[in-house]
Amino acid sequence: MKILSRMMHVPLLFLLVYITPSCATLDQVDMEHVAAKLLRMLEMRFCYISFVTVSPDDDEYLIKQKKSNCFRKIVSVVRDAITAHIAKKFGIAHHVRIAHEVRIIPAGKDFPGKPRADWPATIHTIAPGKMIKAQNTSYTRMNIKQAKIGFRRDMLQWMAKHPVLLIIVAMDTFLCNHDRHRGNLFYDAKHDSFCAIDMDSAFKYNLCALACKNFTAMLNDRSLRLSSKEVKTLTLYKEYLEFLIDTYHPEDTIAKYNEFAQQAGFVEGSPLYTQKIALELERNRRMIMESYEDAKKLVIIVGQLIKKGRKRLKTMM
Repeated sequence: MKILSRMMHVPLLFLLVYITPSCATLDQVDMEHVAAKLLRMLEMRFCYISFVTVSPDDDEYLIKQKKSNCFRKIVSVVRDAITAHIAKKFGIAHHVRIAHEVRIIPAGKDFPGKPRADWPATIHTIAPGKMIKAQNTSYTRMNIKQAKIGFRRDMLQWMAKHPVLLIIVAMDTFLCNHDRHRGNLFYDAKHDSFCAIDMDSAFKYNLCALACKNFTAMLNDRSLRLSSKEVKTLTLYKEYLEFLIDTYHPEDTIAKYNEFAQQAGFVEGSPLYTQKIALELERNRRMIMESYEDAKKLVIIVGQLIKKGRKRLKTMM
């Protein structure tokens, strides 16, 4: 039986919808001495997706390695690792698991399911449940993707539907993770839980700056009337942002980002450390700094909008 599928154009949806939920964690995986067995590998348009079991418990994990030598795509392993690292700690602080775990498999290391040993890859815990887009639930048409636009008022209705969605949206804003679509957010109906995956496109757009612009427009709109539910949702969103600002200072985030970059193999003297790679790494660091400053401005503007909303609600009572 061939391990490598030739289904290059099979949507990732097909691959991930039927993944068996896992409670595994990467904390127990010793990357230096791990014994892994490749179950299957599938070739996608931009990456290889593999499934492996790891001894001694034979837990199943997912391996992802980019195919393109585009510098943005190769550096994605660092973004995947830093965003998952923050998401894990953010979730623990609020007693909920909000994302899968991700660790880097360094360049130069052979590993089952990693076609190119000379490039880095990532190993992921498997998200429980199914993609939102593959289910017929009240979340099927949900749109919390901030993309090039930033935070929108219509997102509040979705955030109000589940407490974890509030956490995920705040995290996406803070981490400039613009690509939160219905294919990279899993929902486990049995446990009524969400799990965010694939945050390797973070730090492309300054979502905090975009949110500042959008919230300022809302603040200046004299005809705007926020409902009590919207005010409550905004209040929680602001509180989560404040927690992220207080907990993840840019200097510490960049230090961890650099640690992951070094772990991946993006170090001076390495064949991977090209001028374009160096520029992309620096661009991400700069975005971390800039967006953090805009996040601080954002909570002030949101606070003003909340105050205005509460004042108008009182006049209606």
